[in-house]
Amino acid sequence: MKKRSATTKKKMPVAKEGISLPVDSDQICLWHEPFVHVFLIIIVAFTVYFNTIATPFLFDDITYLVSNPAVKDFSFFTDSDRIFKLGILPDVKNNFVLRPVSYFTYAVNYAIHGLDVRGYHLTNLIIHIGNGLLVYLLVGLLLQAATMTAESRNEILTETYFKALFPLACALLFVCHPLQTQAVTYIIQRFTSLVALFYLTAVVMYAKSRLSPSRSGQAWWYFLALVAAVFAMGTKENAFTLPLALVLLEFMFFSGAVGKRLLGLIPFLSTLVIIPIRLSQLPAVTKPVEAGVIRDSINMVNFSGVSSWHYLMTQFGVIVTYLRLLVLPIRQNFDYDYRLQTDFFSPAVLLPLILLLFIIGAGIYLCFRSRRPEQPQAPLYRLAAFGIFWFFLALAMESSIIPIDDLIFEHRAYLPSIGFFLSFLALAVALYSRRYKRSIFASKGTNLVLALIIVTLSIGGIVRNMVWKDKVSFWKDIAAKSPNKARVHYGLGSALLEQRSSQGGTLASRKGIEAAIDELRTAIRLRPDYLLAHVQLGKSLTDLGQYDEASTELLTAVQLNPESSIPHIFMGELHEKKGELDLAREAYAAAIAADPLHPEGHVRLGKLHAKEGDTAAAIAELEKAYQRYPDEGLLKQIRQLKEKR
Repeated sequence: MKKRSATTKKKMPVAKEGISLPVDSDQICLWHEPFVHVFLIIIVAFTVYFNTIATPFLFDDITYLVSNPAVKDFSFFTDSDRIFKLGILPDVKNNFVLRPVSYFTYAVNYAIHGLDVRGYHLTNLIIHIGNGLLVYLLVGLLLQAATMTAESRNEILTETYFKALFPLACALLFVCHPLQTQAVTYIIQRFTSLVALFYLTAVVMYAKSRLSPSRSGQAWWYFLALVAAVFAMGTKENAFTLPLALVLLEFMFFSGAVGKRLLGLIPFLSTLVIIPIRLSQLPAVTKPVEAGVIRDSINMVNFSGVSSWHYLMTQFGVIVTYLRLLVLPIRQNFDYDYRLQTDFFSPAVLLPLILLLFIIGAGIYLCFRSRRPEQPQAPLYRLAAFGIFWFFLALAMESSIIPIDDLIFEHRAYLPSIGFFLSFLALAVALYSRRYKRSIFASKGTNLVLALIIVTLSIGGIVRNMVWKDKVSFWKDIAAKSPNKARVHYGLGSALLEQRSSQGGTLASRKGIEAAIDELRTAIRLRPDYLLAHVQLGKSLTDLGQYDEASTELLTAVQLNPESSIPHIFMGELHEKKGELDLAREAYAAAIAADPLHPEGHVRLGKLHAKEGDTAAAIAELEKAYQRYPDEGLLKQIRQLKEKR
């Protein structure tokens, strides 16, 4: 018998109905290897985010991380009640209690490298890569479960290269898509990527438990899934939907006695009480004076008194916006100028609602279609239906009837996007295999198209991340897309002022402060009651020596909110620059009276006492400030003053 040459290609049949596909066995050996897939996922993720490592702290990063003493001292995790004695925003305190797992990772970062931004970004990137690998595992397990439970067999779905490339494609789309940038590049939104990590881990471990052939394996994976679920509940509140996702997984992909299956889900369903218990531990939530700037993109707190019905109506359009961005990620925006909808019969409500009902209906149809014994595409239909349900379930906490001040944020689509990619690819494979009787991955043309899509999305992600390179470019991009939003102009004005302070007294610095003042005036024109815009404008005018106009702005801020300490603090600074030390002392005292927990009034008053030579009074005020805001800088100042006595 003539021996086969080493270079001979082996033909492998991969489809039914008499159609076989010529497949290079060497290619199969290379591309179905998991280590190759892991390498590709890591490389693609690193390529998209390599230019974000030095991105500065932005927006809520400052308030919730940089200026948060609780992440700088591990003792707050053993005695969380201490945080309510600090002079920081109520939101930050509540956030810390609700999300201890997330904050613990920030504390670890701080303990290792302080406020070096590179460590935080590297951690975020590692979490994102981990999520990409978990998506790869999850889709592979879902495909295995779907084909095992399918009543009919589709040989295409059992081929090695299909089972390998289908999960890989889902994972690559997930890690490279530009819509994910906000959840990865924005440091404080580690909340989003980290809860996704535990959420996916729980689902993957549960699926492995159900697919494990041994009892010991089932018990081990089940235990890991339960641990991951508990961690998820302490990471971010949208983990509340995790037990429901496991119920969905169980009843769509597995079989058995209903009672026994429900019994196995009870421990996961019991984790639903964790978040309500933590919420019950919070004191009454009051609207902070700074809410005009930090519109709480983090906590699920409704400061504006928006009704659940109006919020739900608005979310119809928001969800469609997420879908549009997943299909065509152009004109991304950190701070959308999205309007609250109050008229149910308006096109802005009805048209998105019709589209969403159609998509949900399609999911239900595919679910029933997947149970037809004669349907060869049944496993793919089941995957597509699961993806649709996953998408809406993962959005349920932030895009349903629970009003949150910010109507839309791109990071909220991070976890739901997994369902979108799964449904998109499953339907594409189903339609292609039905038409051509072969796998979509067996075609060089379609593989090239998929590769081009991934490359294009990766380039889009790199370009989008360039916007985050510094605060001015970040806010300029937002201002160009949301020109009628006051918060945006305040953010740009503040960024220009910070840039100006780093440039010293140059001509560019003078132009920078003038540009900043223009932005602040625009913010006030758009929203006359904008407290911090008046304060920042008053401070800027003080720096320019325009004391009369600065005083007018600061007095306006005092009238807007007499209970805020911030206008008094900058009024005291104005008096100090004018040499009116008695008036400055009165202003700082007024700041302390307005908000006794705020440390800055004590800090300013202490420095004023030190300037006047009253060291004992200075130490006393700085020690009061340290009690409200334990900071190494304050402690150092106290020590220096004590050494001078």
